[in-house]
Amino acid sequence: MAFSTMRFGQDSAFERYVLDEIAPALLITPGLQIVDYRDENRSSPRIHAVVAGAPVRAVAHVNGQPTDINITPMIFGAAWKVLDLVLDGIFSPTPMSIEGKCRNALTGNGPQRLPPFKSEVEAWRRIMRLYANTLDLRHSVVHRELIVHPDGRLEASSDPTKPRTSPTIITRDELGYFCRVVQGFAEALINGSLTARERANLLFLLDQLQTHHGLGALPGREITRLVLVMAKPQMTEDGLSFDARPVLKLVREKWPTAGIDLLLRLPDGTVLGGELEQAPTDRATVIHAQRPPKWMEALPATEWSQWDRLGAG
Repeated sequence: MAFSTMRFGQDSAFERYVLDEIAPALLITPGLQIVDYRDENRSSPRIHAVVAGAPVRAVAHVNGQPTDINITPMIFGAAWKVLDLVLDGIFSPTPMSIEGKCRNALTGNGPQRLPPFKSEVEAWRRIMRLYANTLDLRHSVVHRELIVHPDGRLEASSDPTKPRTSPTIITRDELGYFCRVVQGFAEALINGSLTARERANLLFLLDQLQTHHGLGALPGREITRLVLVMAKPQMTEDGLSFDARPVLKLVREKWPTAGIDLLLRLPDGTVLGGELEQAPTDRATVIHAQRPPKWMEALPATEWSQWDRLGAG
C-alpha cells in the first residue's frame, strides 16, 4: 500500500498543531520589511518597516488556576510520534515493531523515500537517523522516566533489563531544532513540495543536530524574517520580464536570513506573487499574465493596494 499523505495528515494533526504553536519550522520574527520598487524613477528602492505586535500565547488553567507543569517530555514525545507515523505509513499494511522501524531507518539511506524527498537523499538520511538515534528518549517518555534537568536538557533513563550504557541527552536548544525539523518534514510530506526557502531552513536545522544523526553539515540557511518586494516588470524585446538577481543580491546583503516574497503588478493591473528564492538565478523571467511562471500565482488586487498607504508608486 502506498504512503497516504491524507492519512498521515489526519493521524498527526494534533501533534503537528502542538509543534506549530511551540516550535514552527520557520521561526519568523514578527514584523515585515518591504522593499519598494513601485516608483520606477528611483535609482534605489524605498525601504519600509511594518511593525507587528508580539504573538499572543495561551496559558492552560486547571481548576481555575494557571498550571505549573513541565510539559517538555510530552513535546518531545509528540515530535517523535510524528516521525513514527511516517514510518508506519511507509511500511503499511505490514505491522512492524518500533525497534524494527529503527533498524530500517539506520540501514543504508533508510526506507523508501517519499515525495518531495526523492532527490533529497542527505536530508532524508539525517531525519531517519534522528528518529532511530532518539529511541531511548522515546522509551523513557512512554515506559520509564525522561529526566528533565534544570537547564532544560532531556536525559534518557536506563533500561533495567539491558546492560547500562551512556544515556542519550538532548539539550534544550537541540530539542527546539528537533521539533522544528519534524514540523518542516511533516509539512513537506503533506504538501508534496519543498520550496527553496523551506529546504534551506530544514538543512540549517539538521546541521544543528549533527550530534544526534552523526552525519556532516549541509548548505542550509536559517530563515528568521520576511521581506516583501513590490515591483513592476520591465518591457523588453521579449515582452514583460523581471530580473530577480539584483533584488536577491540587495535583500540578502541587508537581511541574510530573510525569506523573500515578491508582489509583481503588471500593466493591466494583474498582481502576481511568489517566493523570490524560486526565481531563476541565471536569467530574467519572462512574464505572461495568463501563464505565470511556475513559481508565481495570480493574487487579488488587494494584495498590492493594501500597501498604498506607504506612498504611491
